[in-house]
Amino acid sequence: MAGDRQIISVGIDIGTTTTQVIFSRLSVMEIARPGQIPRIDIANREIIYTSDINFTPLIDDSTIDAARTSALLESEFRQAGIQPQQVETGAVIITGETARKQNADQVLNAISQLAGEFVVTIAGPNLEGMIAGRGSGAAAYSRKHFTTVINLDIGGGSANCAVFRQGEYIASSAMRFGGRVIEMDNGRITQINRVGQMLIEECGLRLYPGDKPDLNQLKAITDRMAELTNHLAAGSTNFHAEKYYQTPPIQPVSKNHCLMLSGGIGYYFYDPLNIRNVVDINLHGDIGPLLAESLRMNVGLMDHQIIRPSETQRATVLGASSQTVTLSGSTIWADSSILPLKNIPIVRVELPEFSADNPQETGGQIQRELKLAAQRWDLQSNLVNFALSLDFDQALDYDQMVLLSTKMAEFMQNLPATLPLIVVTRRDYARVIGQTIKNLVGSRPILIIDQVGLSEGDYIDIGIPLMDGRVVPLVVKTLVFSH
Repeated sequence: MAGDRQIISVGIDIGTTTTQVIFSRLSVMEIARPGQIPRIDIANREIIYTSDINFTPLIDDSTIDAARTSALLESEFRQAGIQPQQVETGAVIITGETARKQNADQVLNAISQLAGEFVVTIAGPNLEGMIAGRGSGAAAYSRKHFTTVINLDIGGGSANCAVFRQGEYIASSAMRFGGRVIEMDNGRITQINRVGQMLIEECGLRLYPGDKPDLNQLKAITDRMAELTNHLAAGSTNFHAEKYYQTPPIQPVSKNHCLMLSGGIGYYFYDPLNIRNVVDINLHGDIGPLLAESLRMNVGLMDHQIIRPSETQRATVLGASSQTVTLSGSTIWADSSILPLKNIPIVRVELPEFSADNPQETGGQIQRELKLAAQRWDLQSNLVNFALSLDFDQALDYDQMVLLSTKMAEFMQNLPATLPLIVVTRRDYARVIGQTIKNLVGSRPILIIDQVGLSEGDYIDIGIPLMDGRVVPLVVKTLVFSH
């Protein structure tokens, strides 16, 4: 095998409250034998520069300051002693409430030019929860210990929950609250956002910018957020909690499972401040440390087995993209007019066992799994190209492949007709599935690739078909975490 090659990778997270940058040196090596299709794996990762945790530059509540954000990131490149042309891969992710700013797309387009082939995405609430849960180490812990882990990632403006069972991401949910719903300076309120105002009113308080609240008043607000967090982790709701959910709740999870907390609030959950008065909690100009205190005191949350994650504050930014070049199988179905494609997220679909005796029940299960996959990746609210990864070991007969194809065609009916159906599967079924689906979707572009296995959270670039259209080159970009 060829020797290791080292590449520089960058991870950039622009969140509700903070913006962070991490540079890593990845050692990659060729793992295929001579004569086989090239395949590269990551042998080692070394973090070579970690930025300070900077406040995200904003013009107002709905606009990111693109110029200051770009200048901030350029400054981090200089401090790291790294030229943009040295960076071969990386990830830029806008998360939390910042992802809903009106100019988030413009900011992404501007900063993605800093270096090489990025995974560039605005993370919806479910995707953000998944990324944070992998970055915190929750997914790795669940795999290592053959258990289920609930990861709660709470930052300045959003609270995200993701559930991992033996390393697999199975569910997520999110609420709109965090440590920065009320901003303060030296004990005085400087700003209250819409969610903060809702919480104040629910607590029966009257607080406004300029006021100096006492510790008990603020504690009532953070205790209310702790109760919301308990609902988020339990998959439960009530009249008050419904107003804060951004997504449907997760399916209820046993309290016997492990619970991890990450994000800025997670940091102070495990490393609390000594809070004696209001000024003590204003370290970052918000009420985050007091929210962490309320979480520690919440009886419902403490019923879980609490585990400290490997990462708290930097859980999301620890993702950086690496690339693995491969080729698809020998049979594909491709509408070449849509190629090439870049940065296509992989949405993994857990298919049921196909029953020859009850195809109607199997069809219903396929529909449910497709719906769950769409929900996890916020496909209805973020209508961009995506690829369905079908992972199944069972050999299908013709009728079963027709059933699968029909349900995928029905799934696409609720999405714009211009959005292509892209399917990736390990099995050698591309041509049969492609022919069947094409008869059902009409003019919708389709691309079916076989003999390639992908994981949820991967992104792919798809090139122009080669060898008389029998294969397509793929670049698989995996979010790489230190665990």
